[in-house]
Amino acid sequence: MSQSLVDRAALDELEGVIGTEKLARLLDRFTASLVTAFDGADRGEADYAREAHTLVSMSGMLGCADLSQACRNFEQTAKSGGADLAARLADLRNLRDATVTALRNLREDTHAAE
Repeated sequence: MSQSLVDRAALDELEGVIGTEKLARLLDRFTASLVTAFDGADRGEADYAREAHTLVSMSGMLGCADLSQACRNFEQTAKSGGADLAARLADLRNLRDATVTALRNLREDTHAAE
């Protein structure tokens, strides 16, 4: 299930453009930043919206379409002062955690194949 959170074909295409080493570094940095994304209870809606905006394109480029779309939706909700932001934030954190797991599994599979 978790592997579907990362589109391997998109990563393969990106790897063809930037190379294996650069992709690996990019994935590692992205995964590290995701681990703490949307943490903190004392942050305002605008801060969460900025973080979501930052993650929209990066997650999309790295084949994490579900996370990208969830970040886009969350950003719009946070900017508009939408209701039930806490529940949406909890859902986004769950998706973030599942995506981090999928990315780590993908990296482990890639290292095992080398």
